[in-house]
Order: sequence, then C-alpha cells, then structure tokens
Amino acid sequence: MKRYLWLIRREIWENRAIWITPLVVLGALLLLVLAGPVRFGPIGGMDTATPLGALAEDRQLLLLLLVYAGIALVMFMVMGVVAFFYALDSLYADRRDRSVLFWKSLPLSDADTVLSKFLVGACVIPLVACAGALLAQLLVATGGSVRLALAGGPAALLWQPAVLGGAFGIGLLWSLTAMLWYAPVIAYLMLASAWAPRGPFLWAVLPPVGAAVLERMLLRSAHVGDFISERLFGLYQLLGNDDDRQVRITVNGDQVAVDDATAREGIARLSELDPLGALQSLYVSADLWLGVVVAGLLLGAAIWLRRYREN
Repeated sequence: MKRYLWLIRREIWENRAIWITPLVVLGALLLLVLAGPVRFGPIGGMDTATPLGALAEDRQLLLLLLVYAGIALVMFMVMGVVAFFYALDSLYADRRDRSVLFWKSLPLSDADTVLSKFLVGACVIPLVACAGALLAQLLVATGGSVRLALAGGPAALLWQPAVLGGAFGIGLLWSLTAMLWYAPVIAYLMLASAWAPRGPFLWAVLPPVGAAVLERMLLRSAHVGDFISERLFGLYQLLGNDDDRQVRITVNGDQVAVDDATAREGIARLSELDPLGALQSLYVSADLWLGVVVAGLLLGAAIWLRRYREN
C-alpha cells in the first residue's frame, strides 16, 4: 500500500496539471463572478426576465441546484481533458526520455507502475475534480452573495442548505461514477501509450475514428460512432444536458433572474430532472460493468507491453 501511495504522489508531483488546472478554473470563475453579469445557460441575450424570488420555493431550489451542478460540470469537463492527456502520455513519456530503464532497475514491478498510473488517471483526477467543484460552488456562492448583499439583494439565497447539500452529493456521486464509467477509456489510452513508438495521440484516436468512418462509408450505419460518443459523453447527458431543458439564469446587481423566453417551457421540464437518480440508475446497467471488465483486460495488455517494450 505504501508503495502505491509513493508512486501516486510521484505522479501527482511530476504531472502538475493535475492540481494547477483546478486552480486556474477557480481563478476564472472568481473573475466571472466578480465582473459583470453572471449568466448560466445557453449563449444569447435575455430579452425579459423574472426575478427568481417570484418563483415557487421548490422551483427556486431546483434552479439553484442546477446552477451549482453546472458549475461542477465545468470542473469535471476540464479535468476530463487533463485525464485524457495524462493517460495518453503516462507510459510513453518514460520510454521517450529513457527513464523507463531507471524505473525498471528499482524493486517495482511493471504491474505496480501501470496500476499506479491507472489509479491516478481513473481515481485521483476525478477526486481532485470533485474537490475543485466543491470549492468552485462555494466560491460562486460567496462571490454571488457578496454582490447581492452590496446591492441590497437576498444574499442568503445562494446558501440554502438543501441546494448546497444536493450539489455536493451530485459532485461526489459523479466522481465515483466517473471512476467506473471512464475506466475503459483510461485503460485504452494507457494501452496506446504503452504501444506507440511515437505519436500516441494518433495511435489512440485513428483506430476508432477510422472504424467509424469505414462503417459509415461501407454499411451506411453509425454504431461505432454512437458507441464512442456514448462512452465519452453519455455520463454528461445523464444530468439532463438537453436544449429543451436549459434555462438562462443571470445574477446582476440585486437581481437573480430567470429568462422568460426559456422559463415558460424549460422550468416545466426541470421537474423531470433527477440527477442523483440518473447517476444511481447507471449502477445497474450492463454497460458500466462490462466497461470495467474491458478495462481490466486492457490494463493486462498494457502491463505486458510495458514489460517488453522499452523504446
């Protein structure tokens, strides 16, 4: 256990993007909150608006919960990019600079090295994203409430325990679910990293893209493309990322407002959203657990390649 903790600490120290990126996102959110109107939802102007306080209490809670969930989603998407490139470079970098020979001289097995890198990509980065999302939600709540207080508005509106508790719960469950859902993706990228003589990005991307293009050309179908899209973005769609369910929310001065243009139909559909239930339902799906099995097979192949491939 101590060996893995040491290896994981080494990976985090050598790959500083894992902890620097959340700080950059937090800084960007702070500037966003403190400067000008804060707008959540699809890009576009707001013609008319209804103050959030004019809505029923349950609708207020649901809208604010979705705002906090959207903030967390930004952090998870950014850290997902970090995890992608970390896994892609994890087993290629030490072959490129020949440091693989040094690590093989230590009393560490190839399985230890590969599994520690997998744990960082599949577990540590989602947990860092969860912590960053929590801080981002608190940061937005603090900045937004300060602006509302200075303008004489309802500063406590953004600190309702039911909203913050629900948002934190969604963030934690999201990170745990992401560990399992994206395990085969991380393992596949590590396999490409262990195999590629150079250019691991091309070795990882071209085979699935080529298969999708060939299927489209020869069979006039898109099963491969749909499978790839679902594995990469299906988890985000569980949170109701649907144009029909988007509502613009703006914080400006003493107003926390909902855009009338989308509120009429959008708010009616918001009651259908159940982010926690959607994530929990994934745990009984075959796709999740088959992916975990595939991840194990891909990791086994990556360990074998690591053992016999040094350049």
